[in-house]
Amino acid sequence: MSDDFRQKFKVFSERMVGLAPRCSNEEATKMFLVLPFLQFLGYDIMNPDEVCPEHHADFSEKYKNRVDYAVLREGHPVIAIECKALGAPLKDDRGQLKSYFNAAHTVKMGVITDGLVYEFYADSDEPNMMDPNAFLSFDLREIAKGKIEDSVVDGLKSLQKSNFDPENIGAEAKRKLVFQNLVQQIEELAVTPSEAFVRLLLQNIGLKHVRAKAVVEYTELTKNAFAEFVNLRILQRLDLPVKDKETDKPVLVPDPSKGDADAKPNDGLVITDTEFHVYEYAKRRLAFLADNDDLFDAIPGVEYKNYKGKFVVFYRKERAGRLFDFYENKGTKYTFDFGEEFGGEFGSDELGGLDEQLLKVFKARVEAMGIKGKRAKGEN
Repeated sequence: MSDDFRQKFKVFSERMVGLAPRCSNEEATKMFLVLPFLQFLGYDIMNPDEVCPEHHADFSEKYKNRVDYAVLREGHPVIAIECKALGAPLKDDRGQLKSYFNAAHTVKMGVITDGLVYEFYADSDEPNMMDPNAFLSFDLREIAKGKIEDSVVDGLKSLQKSNFDPENIGAEAKRKLVFQNLVQQIEELAVTPSEAFVRLLLQNIGLKHVRAKAVVEYTELTKNAFAEFVNLRILQRLDLPVKDKETDKPVLVPDPSKGDADAKPNDGLVITDTEFHVYEYAKRRLAFLADNDDLFDAIPGVEYKNYKGKFVVFYRKERAGRLFDFYENKGTKYTFDFGEEFGGEFGSDELGGLDEQLLKVFKARVEAMGIKGKRAKGEN
């Protein structure tokens, strides 16, 4: 069911992104983007007793508060929606939404949107006092590309008419805000692990008395462990093989059907650990660097072939899709040749610094050859 909703949300987002260029003002944004979104969530936009435009909640005759749309339940507003023209900054109207939140005591959730970007607020700390931070936010342009976090899917499903519980939304928002803060803390710890965090992890693996000088080394190990954890998750998501350093054995390459002008394939040639590591590293880096869905979907098409004297990594077809040739211990531990068009030869004793050349050549190959099952641009 969750996957079905995810796909429906993606299709809906694609349609909204397609309509967006026609929304040149706030009224068009409301009609063609915001109302369809409410309808997508199951609300009857043609029923003013359910979705009421220009709903008011006034402190007094002098201080009038109106909101673009209010979702009503039993005649009382429970969701307030403030709309901006497409592309307008949302922060300008947060104060206005906050004042409506204060005035309408039955409102439990506030939404600010420009039709594509949505921010959802609750009163998780104090009743009728809108939280300073959104508990849920997303951009339909990213959703249309397939970049849909599980937290967004779960959060949006809870806001559907059939699921929305005004009395529970504050507690749910609190959990999501805490979750966001935890994710942020983990991200910071992954980049710069604190000494206390490093010592905690060391204690959990039985190292309880570590000298201060040694903590520096263990801090670097902790950063590397975080990076390895992320890399493994990416490999699993791409359904790529994960190399077991303890049990993995050298891979035997069968005799290739086509040779190369400057190197000859050997029957049963053994791929070294370094060569296989370079291949895995290239695919992991491409997963990080891919800036659109086509590139990400093309990564499983990256393959390798071993020759006496060099190791070739290519996309789909060895000659037309050549990404780079790798030479082990050719002056430096790692030597890559991307071809003159993409920067030529690159050597280093450390594995890294390839991102610019790797992404450039990969983009060129995918654009020229397309993704398996899809045609390349310009093909009829």
